[in-house]
Amino acid sequence: MAIMTSDDNASCHRAQSVKAFLQERQINSMTWPANSPDLSPIENLWWKLKKLVHDKAPSCKADLLTAIRESWNQIDEEYCFSLVKSIPQRIQAIIKARGGTTKY
Repeated sequence: MAIMTSDDNASCHRAQSVKAFLQERQINSMTWPANSPDLSPIENLWWKLKKLVHDKAPSCKADLLTAIRESWNQIDEEYCFSLVKSIPQRIQAIIKARGGTTKY
């Protein structure tokens, strides 16, 4: 059984070593236009996590690990649910913008 994956055509996803890894494991990549709008709400979650960690100003690896854990625990379920619930609006925005830039 083949597994499908998608990526954003970033050069790190297109490296020969990545292609070989995926091929060896029979993982097929979906065709995805470069620089296309990202429909995934995970980008918003990463942004929030990075901001919370940055605001804690960790100065060493141990502080960074603590800041990541504390920041992750600060993100409530309702925020995550709101991101998931936004998917239909994201899709409509992409359709309206004909694949162009959206607020997401």
